Amino acid sequence: MQHHFNFIILVFGTVNIIWSQSPNMEIAGFEYTTIPDVGGASVEKYSMNLNLGKKFKNRGVLGLGVSYDYHDFIFNNASLSFDARPYESMHRITADFSFKYNINTTWSTDVIFAPSLSSNFEESLSNEDIVINSSLTLSKSWGEEKSSLFTFGIGYGTLLGKPQLIPLVSFQKKVNSKWNYIVGIPKTEINYHFNSRHKIAVLAGLRGFFGNISSTVNFPGIGPFTNTKLQYNSLDTGINYTYRIQPNWTTIIKVGYSPWNQLEILDSENNEIYDFEPDSSLFISMGLKFNLNK
Repeated sequence: MQHHFNFIILVFGTVNIIWSQSPNMEIAGFEYTTIPDVGGASVEKYSMNLNLGKKFKNRGVLGLGVSYDYHDFIFNNASLSFDARPYESMHRITADFSFKYNINTTWSTDVIFAPSLSSNFEESLSNEDIVINSSLTLSKSWGEEKSSLFTFGIGYGTLLGKPQLIPLVSFQKKVNSKWNYIVGIPKTEINYHFNSRHKIAVLAGLRGFFGNISSTVNFPGIGPFTNTKLQYNSLDTGINYTYRIQPNWTTIIKVGYSPWNQLEILDSENNEIYDFEPDSSLFISMGLKFNLNK
């Protein structure tokens, strides 16, 4: 695994050197999430990200992001007839390219292309380890200080399971200096700012992971399979508390409940091999972010 971590460090360092001339757009973060029980398994997730950008006058913003996610699936409480160890450690490295273009004073468009390597990395890399997420949206703003924003478009990704088309639509409204909300797919949230340092949000949104198992796994009664896929999806609802330690550092604590979960193993053609049949679950998430936007 050492060469994989060396690769991650190299990518983060290269991005920082190239984009360090745009300090007003930089943001970096770390987040830890624990899910005690999903279909007899527990899940721990560690995430790191770096998102930078460059403005082009008043017309557009070009963004580049790099992120690394590590999922640790612990199957101690699951009664399984196969060896689940290849599914325990899942890695995802994503490069996120985005471009926002202001068509005029009220209309804008956003394009996102985010290829990732998503795998247990037990064998050499192949096309099976590549997962593509992308989206194209159009937005219309209006009202005093552009307080209202309607966005619609189409996305392609893993939020609903295996890679597929996803409708994207949302309405965002800034009510006043303390209240604002977003209603739509894939995210809905209501935010309240107590002051410049404290914010609380009630939210609901989709979460998805889809990764390749490059090693061979034997399923009794079915046979051995190579390049199987682990699919994990959920609908998360919860309360998010944000505390700004100082102008650049922010901590986040999220406590939530997932009324819908999906945890499955698929073959190389995305046909179901095994369903963990998970019930609803609780989760806790904690994070630290660094943002040069004051």
